[in-house]
Amino acid sequence: MKENLTNIIDEIIKGMLKDAGVNEEVTFSLVIPEKEEHGDFACNAAMQLVKHLKKNPKIIAEDIINKLNEKLKLDCTIAGPGFINIKIDVSWYAETVMNIINNEKYFHNNIGGGKKAMVEFVSANPTGPLHIGHGRGAAYGDSVARLLEMSGYDVLREYYVNDAGNQMNNLALSVYARAAEILGKGSEVPFPEAGYHGDYIIDIAKELLTTHANILEIDRKEALEICLGKAVQTIQADIDNDLKEFRVTFHNYFSEKSLYKNKLVESTLKELEKSGKVFEQDGALWLKTTDMGDDKDRVLRKSTGEYTYFTPDIAYHQNKYDRGFEYLIDILGADHHGYIKRMQCALECLNHKTESFKATLIQMVNLIQNGEKISMSTRSGEFIPLSWLINEVGVDAARFFYNMRSHDAQFDFDIDLAKSKSNDNPVYYIQYAHARVNSLIENANEKGIDYKQGQGLEKAIGSEEIKLIKNMVKLKYVIELSAQYLEPHKVSYHLQELAASFHSYYYNNKILNNEDVDTTCGRLTICEAVAVTIKQGLDILGVSAPKRM
Repeated sequence: MKENLTNIIDEIIKGMLKDAGVNEEVTFSLVIPEKEEHGDFACNAAMQLVKHLKKNPKIIAEDIINKLNEKLKLDCTIAGPGFINIKIDVSWYAETVMNIINNEKYFHNNIGGGKKAMVEFVSANPTGPLHIGHGRGAAYGDSVARLLEMSGYDVLREYYVNDAGNQMNNLALSVYARAAEILGKGSEVPFPEAGYHGDYIIDIAKELLTTHANILEIDRKEALEICLGKAVQTIQADIDNDLKEFRVTFHNYFSEKSLYKNKLVESTLKELEKSGKVFEQDGALWLKTTDMGDDKDRVLRKSTGEYTYFTPDIAYHQNKYDRGFEYLIDILGADHHGYIKRMQCALECLNHKTESFKATLIQMVNLIQNGEKISMSTRSGEFIPLSWLINEVGVDAARFFYNMRSHDAQFDFDIDLAKSKSNDNPVYYIQYAHARVNSLIENANEKGIDYKQGQGLEKAIGSEEIKLIKNMVKLKYVIELSAQYLEPHKVSYHLQELAASFHSYYYNNKILNNEDVDTTCGRLTICEAVAVTIKQGLDILGVSAPKRM
């Protein structure tokens, strides 16, 4: 309603200015008053027009109200020097309830305008299973993608597979050394200092030996390639299975190796050189990012001839633009803080607009069980896999809890709370509100009440119902803001608020009344709209909306 009302008032203002021969643009505010008695909206348009129309603001306000009433059913009053207080007619609330139930796109918006957006997230190195830290990035990234899709963007989810570089060498050496140990020749192949110690490496080595029992007898370089291929294939498959169970899917997987195979790193370097920001020093190739606000210049190619991690990353982002994406979103771990500025500088050198690239940092998760913090370390093998958390608390609780706080704040994931079936558990509390609506409708049928959706709706709408409807409508604006600022936790906050509002309404009102079928049907219709609203919000978070609990 706010958007529609804003557009109508804006149209009225333009018409009044045109009639007065004024060629000016006037901005105004339309806000929700803090006090209910001031109506549903308050507008300062009349006072903004005074200097242009040279009239008393109250006269201008009267003119605006007359024109508004030609288009909408409204109860408008003038307050103070010329504020217009607007109260919406009950018919609008009834219409809104029916729209929420029947219009699948009701909560959508079009701030994206069809723009092609890429959300690149998770992108965990295929060196081990996903851990609980990856889980937060997965839940956040998937919800961001869902928000953008609801906001008019053409979204592609991408996973960047880091299948090149030193970590891959260490992975291959780790599997090779474990295979040697299994064959009783561990002393001949020492385990790499920077190797991966998890039991999963032993499992991969055992599986490898079923097809390559002679792995130690063939050329070492070829053997390491076989070990690497087996490790990446096995680990990536496990990662994909975990993500699928976590309700996270990707449209595309992009291999780092392909950047070198298709000579994209070299071609991107040539483009960077055109900016005049590339220079040589001490045998290395540098990018002068300090000219663009970075704290130091960055090495692109070492004096040994090897590229730094930064260089293929620049090529990868250039490739995203080459594929036609207009809005790039990188979801990164907290340890990538310095990465953002240098990448912004590089993209600026490649003539890309600053606002077309956005990176968010996912802060760490502290896992709490029985009141104690559980620590994790991927390299030592003491990590806590995401699969364990899913099995322990379920996908719904894990997804909701990960998005319960802002992504840029550390938080404690309380396993005991996530497993509890109580009102203290926010996801349970919200899901129970959804299930309660279904239970109400079933109870109505059992009591012989002929529930007809929409019947008696206007009759049922009073002050408490209006509060509930406003709370539902608010999700539209929460979604828009969440998409704009990439903050899905705002949705989880609002769902808790809406669930609390509904539970309160349920306890304070007699919804099922055999003696007043019209009011009963009207209230059930409003409750059904609450269920639809909750489901829409939970869908964004990747959480189910059960009908029974």
